[in-house]
Amino acid sequence: MATRKRKKPSEKILYFYLNDKIHKALHRNRAEDLLIAWDYELGKRVAYSLTDVLKNKKSAYTITQAAKLIGRSTDTIKRHWRAGDINKPQQVYTLDDKRFPGKFYFSEEDMISLHDFFKTVHRGRPRKDGMITTSNIPSRAELEALMRNEKVLYAKNPEGEFVPVWKQPEW
Repeated sequence: MATRKRKKPSEKILYFYLNDKIHKALHRNRAEDLLIAWDYELGKRVAYSLTDVLKNKKSAYTITQAAKLIGRSTDTIKRHWRAGDINKPQQVYTLDDKRFPGKFYFSEEDMISLHDFFKTVHRGRPRKDGMITTSNIPSRAELEALMRNEKVLYAKNPEGEFVPVWKQPEW
């Protein structure tokens, strides 16, 4: 009996950013190279070339995912955006007639600005010398690697600290 080689499962796309607008994938047809998505800003269905979307899309991150990547709690992020310190992420809604508000999604640019903000915010009680303590904040390179699902290799230096060692990605 002949066996058939199984294909690797294709990348799942649900929410994504394209042209700085949040979209939700509704239908995907690989044979026709077609992706039908809901554009939340326009409030209607749009059709895109699947290869163009896979090439140009940017990831959308929920508040929980953003908090894990940045190293802060979801409550801290919400508190700062309500105070106006950071920009409010785009919100999705249900696709029925009622359009109830749904989750908030951060774009990759929002994640970079979130990182830039939190690296200047002191964590804990104020220090007497006025310095800023930012613990658990990844470096910019680590954040970008985490957003692209790249592997980060750490090496232990003579002082016993783990330091990221960067390696060129293999194509």
